[in-house]
Amino acid sequence: MARVAAEVRRAELVQAAIRVATREGLAATTTRRIAQELDISVGIVHYCFRSKEELLHEVIRVITEAQIVAAREAIVPGADLASSVRNAFLGFWQLVEATPEAQLLTYELTSWALRNAETEPLAREQRASQLAGIVEILAEVSSATGVQWSLPTEQLARMTLAITDGVTLGWLVDRDTKSAVQALEAFADQLLASAL
Repeated sequence: MARVAAEVRRAELVQAAIRVATREGLAATTTRRIAQELDISVGIVHYCFRSKEELLHEVIRVITEAQIVAAREAIVPGADLASSVRNAFLGFWQLVEATPEAQLLTYELTSWALRNAETEPLAREQRASQLAGIVEILAEVSSATGVQWSLPTEQLARMTLAITDGVTLGWLVDRDTKSAVQALEAFADQLLASAL
């Protein structure tokens, strides 16, 4: 078997963990099961990650980054404020619809992390990462369109995360895409109203 660089192997393990967790649930996502997914020894998993918690931390980071990237990449350079905001929400929503199991996994990971003092920081890091990504997008939109926000971007980010989390969770339950998109569009209008 050819030797794989540690960085490449770590990325493979994260993707394997996501596949196992989305297919079989978080409880079934053991280091042994992840190793089986890649047909490697458990020792390789432990060589790349000190613990399952460290691996799941990376899973959280990768999924959160995908959400932020989807929103950011949907923004068309040179677009006006309204288009930029709406496109960011649309990009995020397209990812949600394309990867519902991964979105469900984010809620499972948060609940799991909050139930244990050792893993509780993972939930805080996940939220902080999401908020930081939204703050960056708001700053980029502000800079690109020459507008300022009437509220601090940190506050707008918290509001945005509350809405996107709620809409996503609701959609995972009822799969009512039309209502979900309408809720996001209504919030986008509220966000636009806070631009100066």
